[in-house]
Amino acid sequence: MSMNHRHILTFYWAARLGSFARAAHRLNATQSAVSMRIQELEAQIGAQLFDRTQRTARLTPQGVLLMPFAEEILLATERFREAAAAKEEVVGYIRLGVAEIVALTWLPRFIGLLRRLYPRLQLELEVALSHVIEEKLDSGSLDMAFAACELPQSRFSSSPLESVDFCWMCSPAVSEIPEVITPRSLSELPVIATSREWQFRGSTLSWLTSNDVHFRHLTICNTFRTAADLAVAGLGLAYLPEQLYRGDMVSGRLKRLRSDPQPVALQIYSIRPLGGVPAHRLLENAAETVLAEDDVS
Repeated sequence: MSMNHRHILTFYWAARLGSFARAAHRLNATQSAVSMRIQELEAQIGAQLFDRTQRTARLTPQGVLLMPFAEEILLATERFREAAAAKEEVVGYIRLGVAEIVALTWLPRFIGLLRRLYPRLQLELEVALSHVIEEKLDSGSLDMAFAACELPQSRFSSSPLESVDFCWMCSPAVSEIPEVITPRSLSELPVIATSREWQFRGSTLSWLTSNDVHFRHLTICNTFRTAADLAVAGLGLAYLPEQLYRGDMVSGRLKRLRSDPQPVALQIYSIRPLGGVPAHRLLENAAETVLAEDDVS
């Protein structure tokens, strides 16, 4: 039988504890098994390790000589196991742009997950309109983003994360706004927009342009919260994410208006440069995990 880790471990504990019986208890083995392993090891190296004339497991000079080497072998084995079991530590600094809808919904849970998984990964967050995020990604002043951006596939990877339903809302106290919003009616109504570029991009912008929508009475602000507050005050209708304002609709502060034709949901993407650092993909995975938990619940 060739020498193995069990032989070294048994030798080490018998020497440390000064007793085959105590070594057997420590290793959850029988005393005869411990004696057999020591004999097999002695046969392999051709030297006696313990003085059997003594009542205790006292090392011979050869055993004393080999004891430090046994400690090194066991320590190296433990380090090997720890390295194999440990997660790769992620260290870095990432500038992340996020759309407001992300910041107001699942961003806190995303940050909490990152802190648990990668405590040494640092984020610099910028909540901005999509066209601002696009410009900063393109210039390199942001590393990646969770937003409704459209960037060239030759330079960026865009993976869909979630679809967000929007609808037109207004105060129930405003009687002159019709129940069904059409492209023609929008041109005559007071509209509260989150930016002149409409930040939404994609499907929403296509709905506006394909239906030739022109606004005559437009108030521009840069956050959903401000747009919603102005709508609640009866100053116009705003295009808002349903999930954020269900409570306001239930309480009667806002009412949902139907659209004809019906707008398509806004698509939020994870956008990262092609050939970026591995941490970019880890952030994308974390975002997908958080949103998958939402789907389950």
